[in-house]
Amino acid sequence: MRSLRVLSRLLTYPKAELLAQTDELKDVLVQDGFLKKKTLKKMSNFLDEFGSTDLMQAQESYVEIFDRGRAHCLHLFEHVHGESRFRGQAMLDLSDRYAEKGLIVGVGELPDYLPVFLEFISICEPEEGLETLAQAAPVIATIGEKLKRKKSGYTHVFAAIVELSGAKLNAAEIEKAADAALPNIQTLDELDKEWQEPEAFGTEDCGTGGCSPMPLVPSQKDDHLGQKDDHLGANS
Repeated sequence: MRSLRVLSRLLTYPKAELLAQTDELKDVLVQDGFLKKKTLKKMSNFLDEFGSTDLMQAQESYVEIFDRGRAHCLHLFEHVHGESRFRGQAMLDLSDRYAEKGLIVGVGELPDYLPVFLEFISICEPEEGLETLAQAAPVIATIGEKLKRKKSGYTHVFAAIVELSGAKLNAAEIEKAADAALPNIQTLDELDKEWQEPEAFGTEDCGTGGCSPMPLVPSQKDDHLGQKDDHLGANS
């Protein structure tokens, strides 16, 4: 699905060639015809604004949004496992799934990086790929909700990904999960302290109220993500 590749590219660090290709990327989304008209219009507006942005400004904005703090982190397992013991095995399992499709993650990159994950989905058989994407959709939607509250245009990219997944999500539950976001970080000292806080979607029992309904939280049946039989997230 070419649309997933477009959305994947838009979530990578901005480069001059990417800003110069926004019209072509827009055409792909239109030609694919998988997004609703309302979503296409929002994506078109985002691409117009993105393409007209100064490169340095676009790069600074990207770093500010995705690299400072964990709230909008593009590594999916960060929102689920944090630094828990489950994360390493989850990475290995997801890498194995990629390798089965001939997708090799480059040196210095992690398999749970959302743009890489979307590339993987795009080369899967449609039914398998969309099922896997739908299982990850609640976490992706929650990041998108946080970006919406930050008034970032990137929220439209996340909304488009969720729409393509076909997942039926409960808006109230997504908002509740977004409420668990950590505070905005302004200084390096705050950043160091913030990284010591528990992850938003922990793997421990959340008490009598139950955990937030994120599909990537391991269950007793599957204590990590990416198993070959259960796809990404066993209890999604």
